[in-house]
Amino acid sequence: MLDRTIPPKFKAIETIDFPWPERHMLSNKIPLYLLNMGHQPIIELELVFKSGSAYELHPGAAYFTTAMLLEGTATKDTQAIAQIIDYYGATISTCVQKDFATISLSTLAKHLSPVLDLLVEVLLTASFPEKSLELLKSVKTQAIQMADKKNHQVAYKRFCTALFTTAHPYGRHLTVQDVAQIQRADLYDHYKQALFANCIAFVSGQVTPAALQRIKQALEKLPSNKSLQAEQIPCSHPPEKVDLVDGQHLQSAIVIGKKLLLKKEVDFLPMVVVNTLLGGYFGSRLMRNIREEKGYTYGIHSSMVAFLQAGYLAITTEVAEEVTKETIQEIYKEIAMLQHELVEEEALQNVKNYLLGHFLTTINDPFSVMQKFQSAHLHGLDQSYYTRFYHQVRNITR
Repeated sequence: MLDRTIPPKFKAIETIDFPWPERHMLSNKIPLYLLNMGHQPIIELELVFKSGSAYELHPGAAYFTTAMLLEGTATKDTQAIAQIIDYYGATISTCVQKDFATISLSTLAKHLSPVLDLLVEVLLTASFPEKSLELLKSVKTQAIQMADKKNHQVAYKRFCTALFTTAHPYGRHLTVQDVAQIQRADLYDHYKQALFANCIAFVSGQVTPAALQRIKQALEKLPSNKSLQAEQIPCSHPPEKVDLVDGQHLQSAIVIGKKLLLKKEVDFLPMVVVNTLLGGYFGSRLMRNIREEKGYTYGIHSSMVAFLQAGYLAITTEVAEEVTKETIQEIYKEIAMLQHELVEEEALQNVKNYLLGHFLTTINDPFSVMQKFQSAHLHGLDQSYYTRFYHQVRNITR
């Protein structure tokens, strides 16, 4: 019988090693990255386009164009599309971020052909029905209105605007007015001129040679557009501190941060360790101080965000209004301590163990491995990025 009073043996992580996808080039110049591994007969295909909101021709066009892909084709309405996906137990989903738009397919290997045919039809003959667009606009309007009533979302929007200004898409956010003004013609413009830009295909799971050939044949029907030019981030110097006060709430949402690093810069990985120690996991200094010792909040978190053109650090929390100033003071106090005092050896070792252990939990299946590959490849990095990650974490000093 297992004796639960005895903890499991501790073992230091000696190395991080995982397979790297192989590259194929389709006849239409779309690169395809294949990771053939796994024990389940499942195939995932992700198409990533460099057509996020930073490249849109009209405010909101990237979001609505991508979201509307599954609302109808030349021969099928949204109900028919949903029935086919449901019949085969598959999923097709879309996502739009600042730099990229993604459409993802997940299916049992035996159902690959019909689901793949549907995906290609959706991409090539999207009809953008007016009725569906009006419904989606109504849903999005309500979502924006709800978000604008939540302290933390309002604070984060204001933070990004202060950081990048509204002169760049990284500092702009979709508004109710933008949604009201979007038209079906705007979607067609984005669809024709931007959607398929710099397409990259990522395929993972149990992919037989026959399945790979079938995927290639399908994707070679797609156009291979080059991306539009993204707006360049203006040279702005936001004020050192921006105080935003709204006295109508019982809680304050705090966002503190600054422009920082691109993912490919040499200091990015060392900063990952510093950020984790500061507020990047449950055992961080900010959690210990603000949550455990002071009891000001349920949670406080520090994160590093990396876009293609810029990166930033953001510390976020929500506290009672009467302890807002004290919380901000403690945050800056913890930052100053990191700048001027050596970290305790045990605390640093805990962060190292956490980072390496957490990383191992995120590469335990072909789909998560492919996500790691994507997050490096889309920023112009190769497998050596994760080798450097391991050595930076293991060898960083106090």
